[in-house]
Amino acid sequence: MLFLILAAVVWGSSFPVITYALRDVSPVLFLLLRFSLAFLLLLPRYRKLDRLKTLFRRDLILISIPNTLAFVLQYKAQELTTASKTAVFINSSPLFVALFSVILLGDRFTFRQLAAMVIALSGVVVTSTSLDFSSFSLINLGDLLCLGVGFSWAFFIIYSKGMARKHGAYNVSQALYFWGAMMTLPLLGLEDVRFVWTSVPAIVYLALFTTILAFYFYLKGVQSVTPLSTSIIILVEIVVAFLISHFFLGESFTAIETMGVVMVLVGVIVVLKR
Repeated sequence: MLFLILAAVVWGSSFPVITYALRDVSPVLFLLLRFSLAFLLLLPRYRKLDRLKTLFRRDLILISIPNTLAFVLQYKAQELTTASKTAVFINSSPLFVALFSVILLGDRFTFRQLAAMVIALSGVVVTSTSLDFSSFSLINLGDLLCLGVGFSWAFFIIYSKGMARKHGAYNVSQALYFWGAMMTLPLLGLEDVRFVWTSVPAIVYLALFTTILAFYFYLKGVQSVTPLSTSIIILVEIVVAFLISHFFLGESFTAIETMGVVMVLVGVIVVLKR
């Protein structure tokens, strides 16, 4: 579980960097550069070219689809809906994980896991909305795309455990970077491409830490944790993003928003308790 917590901490630190980068780089180009750089940085580990054949295993290609789709949908959705609705709908993935785990894997959950999910997701809603649900009266395309992100992440979380055990964290992560780049490349023609060189340090940081390091931690940790517990632990990134925004970026938060963050943390602690 420690590896999952580390992955969530690193991902949580990425939010202000991503916000900064997307000001100067169009979303699809940003993803293409992030995945491509991550792949190239790890490429020297393939001492023999025939080891690259691992990237073309069908199961690794398939697991890359929901991962890449989640990233693309998230950045597109953020342009079409409010920040609060984005946070709520995208972080609904534990609900989808619970549903798909029962239907596809036949899993059964303990009362503690279900209680942790309810507490953590309630915290997400409280933090994101401050209990003001006026913007939720109308559902638009951006909201549906956000739900698609949660849906895609759920599939990735469920099947990444088996892939990591079968192929190893390094091979799976390298496949995610390679196919992430390949799948986003054709989408460049669908957007107004923009790029400013001052964004390069942010892209390098995201490739090194929130892509290479975080995905490695995630794929190491997921091997020993159930999909539902994984989806709850990953919500630690919300707590980290909150703390960074408050202490380092000087953003102020209401008592209700703070209470929501505490609820998320309590939900994570409940699922971690043995």
